[in-house]
Parts: sequence; C-alpha cells; structure tokens
Amino acid sequence: MKTCLPFFLTISLLIPAPASSAFYQWTDAKGVVHMTDDAHKVPKQYKGKATRIEVKEPARLPEAAPPEPGPAADLAAPAAGRGEASVPGGHDETWWRAQFGELRSELKTLQAARSQKEQKLVELRRRRAIFQRSRDRAAINEAEAQASADDARIGDLLNRIAALDLAASKAGVPAEWRQ
Repeated sequence: MKTCLPFFLTISLLIPAPASSAFYQWTDAKGVVHMTDDAHKVPKQYKGKATRIEVKEPARLPEAAPPEPGPAADLAAPAAGRGEASVPGGHDETWWRAQFGELRSELKTLQAARSQKEQKLVELRRRRAIFQRSRDRAAINEAEAQASADDARIGDLLNRIAALDLAASKAGVPAEWRQ
C-alpha cells in the first residue's frame, strides 16, 4: 500500500485539469463595455453591476471540420454545390451571418435577463436581512441557482462564438460576414 500511494499521487498530478477562467464584465456610465479577468480591477462604483462570466477551454475543432450547424443551417445550403468559385468554409455569406447573429442575439437576451435576475437577487437579500424569514432564504437559493445556470449558459455561448470565430478565421471568412 505504501508503494502504491506515491504512484497514484504522481499519476494524479500528471493528469491535466480542465482549464476554465472567469471574466468580469461591466458597462460604464458612457455605455462602454469593459472586461477583465481580475475582480480587483473592477472599479468600486461598478462592483455591484459587474457580471461574472465563466469560460471553459473551447473544444478543439478538427482542421477540416466546419463549425457546428445550428438551426440557421437550413437557411442557406452550402454554396460549394452551386458551383461558386471560392466560398469560405463551404458556406455563403448568409449562413455565416445567420450563425453569428443567432449566437449573439441569444447572448444579448440572456445577459439582459441575467442582469434582471441579479437585481431581484439583491432585493431578496435585502428583504432577508430586514425580516429574517426562511422562505426568503429559499427564494435567494432559487435565484442564485438560476443566476448560476445563466452564467453557465453565457459561458457556453461565449465559447461557441469563439469556436465559430476560430473556424471562420481558418476558413478565411471576411470580417464583415462575422457581424
């Protein structure tokens, strides 16, 4: 047993842990969106408004694989079969714009809902501090669980956008198609 323990400890240290990181995002008084990876760099006046975004390491895409087809894939079939000369990634402009637009609109909607849930959570915590009711604690737990689920979904969407952007870069998709 004494000889097995160091062996297993050494093996466990050699296995890489999945990489993940957190970013903090806030919008200043001028409407400019800022992001940082250090919570201490968020200005004091925006600490309550900063949202934490969990980002996991994106899955590696195979060299020849196109990005994941989404519901918008049916909007525009790959243009390679239509005889067009050079179509980046096997898809036309409409397909690329639809993919990026769909992901970004879902992200924007989710971030807006997340900020409303954060305001509700602040109100619930204030109510709990004043009245000390157990049902308020249950509501806080539920709101925190919803906020955590939203954070995970936002992180997933950011990863999908990054993966799609990487695939678009490798395919030579023009920047204006990624808007």
